[in-house]
Amino acid sequence: MYNLKEIIGRVKTVSSIVKITNAMKMVSSVKLKKYQEKLYKCKIYQKKIEEIFRLLYHYPYTYNKKKPILLIVITSNRGLCGNFNNFLLKKTEKLIESCQKKIYILSIGKIGKDFLDKKYPIYFYNRDLIENLNEINLSNIVDDIYQKFLNGYFSNIKIIYNSCKKLISIKQILPFKIKKMKNPNYLFEPSEEEIFKYLFPEIIKIKIYKYILESITSEHLSRMIAMHKAKDNGIKINHELLFIYNKLRKENITKEILEIVGGI
Repeated sequence: MYNLKEIIGRVKTVSSIVKITNAMKMVSSVKLKKYQEKLYKCKIYQKKIEEIFRLLYHYPYTYNKKKPILLIVITSNRGLCGNFNNFLLKKTEKLIESCQKKIYILSIGKIGKDFLDKKYPIYFYNRDLIENLNEINLSNIVDDIYQKFLNGYFSNIKIIYNSCKKLISIKQILPFKIKKMKNPNYLFEPSEEEIFKYLFPEIIKIKIYKYILESITSEHLSRMIAMHKAKDNGIKINHELLFIYNKLRKENITKEILEIVGGI
């Protein structure tokens, strides 16, 4: 049975949690808008660079289908974002178990690394891209996996992440083809081959950059929703506690009055 002192203590605790969750909701709301704008600009840039790529002759490359697969898994560094990470990691496990080839994991995000490291070989781990997504950090990773693919270390590079539509998406990074435009009638300087060699890794980079942006945007959306629900639940609990508090207080006052009357 609660006493008045315990209830007041719980009310203060829950009130503090409500303030914290509301603050986290507001922070995620601001970050969500920021990353939505970045994602919009990224999609425009990707569209333009792919248009240029379609003008070029498609240079074929070979790869060994028997080699392992590299799976890039994008999660968050922190929790308190609902089922954002849980559903993704369950889907990742099913994908790995259903694959007949050996799979290496490139984990972007601490939550995914901590979970997957217990069961599967981690090829590489990076948490900085979630907090500090920039060209230098991304280029180091993309250049490495691109060269490993060209050298036949991997037969396939895939990525799994949470998209902005709150759906888990699985995309193939390499190998890929972009359909060439018909009758381009362009002259290139430098040569098509040189431009192709530059643009090909750039397209891979912008694709991965966009997928990470989508994941971060989805994370902030999930956290904003989770914190909103937590705040509402906290307010509801406080109302229930205050109701119990007032009821006990009335009972105590009534009891004291009856004791005084009885003493007279």
